[in-house]
Amino acid sequence: MDWNKPIAVASIAGIDRVMEDIDYLFETVQKPEYPAMLKGFLAQYRNLEGLDKTKPLGAFVFLTEGISPQPTVVGFVPVKNLEELTKTLGEVGFLLAPVEGKENRYTLALPTFSVHIKMAHGYAFFQLKSEALDRDFYNPDDYTSALAKEYDIAGSLLLSNVPEPMRMMAVDLISAKMDEQMPRKPGENDIRYRSRKETTLFLLKQFELISQDGNNLTLGYSLSRKDKQIRLHLGVDAKPDSQLGQELKQLSTSTSQYSYLNADASDFLGYSVVPLRKEVEQKVMLDLIEQSQSKIPPILLGDESNPGPVSKMLESAKATIRSGKLDSHIQMLQTSKGKPALIAALKLTEGAAFKQGLQDLFELMKQAEDTQGMEANVADVDGITIHKIVPKDMEKKTKEFFGEKPVIFVGCGPEECWLAMGEEESLDLLKQAISKRKSNGGRNKSGSSFLLSLKMAALISLADETAKNQDFMESAKVAFASGGDLLTLSPKITANQASLNLELGEGFIRLISLAIANRK
Repeated sequence: MDWNKPIAVASIAGIDRVMEDIDYLFETVQKPEYPAMLKGFLAQYRNLEGLDKTKPLGAFVFLTEGISPQPTVVGFVPVKNLEELTKTLGEVGFLLAPVEGKENRYTLALPTFSVHIKMAHGYAFFQLKSEALDRDFYNPDDYTSALAKEYDIAGSLLLSNVPEPMRMMAVDLISAKMDEQMPRKPGENDIRYRSRKETTLFLLKQFELISQDGNNLTLGYSLSRKDKQIRLHLGVDAKPDSQLGQELKQLSTSTSQYSYLNADASDFLGYSVVPLRKEVEQKVMLDLIEQSQSKIPPILLGDESNPGPVSKMLESAKATIRSGKLDSHIQMLQTSKGKPALIAALKLTEGAAFKQGLQDLFELMKQAEDTQGMEANVADVDGITIHKIVPKDMEKKTKEFFGEKPVIFVGCGPEECWLAMGEEESLDLLKQAISKRKSNGGRNKSGSSFLLSLKMAALISLADETAKNQDFMESAKVAFASGGDLLTLSPKITANQASLNLELGEGFIRLISLAIANRK
């Protein structure tokens, strides 16, 4: 093993980059005095003359050589001119002096302690203990260049540099912790227990797979003036030809049929295609269906020779589960009155059976007493037959949210089932959504299996005026008033990398700036 290779690196893209970000941060709220104050402060200390402000700075984590390796953190800063840096430190009252008899070794005398420094590759490596610098350092550029290109601040755990026994020890520790949580909890039924147990074992397997086959695990943050957004990234790279790489390659082909939907067009949008393992999720869901059938009136179930409407719907539901995945979406749109309307859809297997069962159910309900709130066949759009339900005795909060007369529309076709909830106008929005789905022309995004998006301005407008932190609410209204309120969370999976990405629009940047400017 090469003990001079770090097992982790933390990086800041550069002092100049940080200053550019601070300029942009306060530019969004017209507060140039804040970066000016910081620049004035730095001017008192020669603007950090001597440092290379264009290159990354940060820290490495090394393992000490031995039977029981221990982590050691060593910082590094890029040096452009050591003589000028010595003068800059002198302005602060710190003395940088060479160590006699040791080439490229220095001590920095601070008021209460000293820092040991070693110069190499144009960087000053520093640590409190001199022996921590007794190694041949690799050039930090080899580890930070790729990070600085993508992120302003980033940290990367270099799994391939961690000895296998240490990685397996971490797996054992996590496994022991999970075992403590494995026993059935009081009051937990069999289905919930099995589901929790299988999920725990699945997570442990994924952690073990990443520990064995992961090349590096990276957490990064970037602020982009060009894209007007903040981006947070958590990702893992797989070793070539590894089991993890094979699984990522397979996952990279998984795409939701609703990935054509645009986050900008909805106040809220969520879509996902969820894999269902045969002996885990499929078994649990099918068991739930079997148990629920005992509570359904026989007239709705029918028998083998003449299945009832609910039986037809359940057979489609079972077939959908056995297909091995659930592909669905939900979005929140606004009516012309500014009230929310929820639109949702689920891809079905044997959807024709579900459609017929739903039709039969509404026809059957016509014969029952007091079915005034149910109306069949209110619309038909591209093979989707839509029915209407007017709920009774809606709660006050529901009416405040959706409007005075909320209704539910449900419709099914050969391939999917749709649902809408809102005022009467939500039917038009449902029709538009169905037509858009049918005419999307295969514009699904490759490898896009999940997305969650939210427009904060819409959320704030729906928030209760009695919210505890009214100061924050007022700042949020100002920050999002001119747009940039979109938050999106989505994975990106390729043949050798998986990542989870959070993107925040410029309104969030304004909100951070206002929080700093208005702090008391």
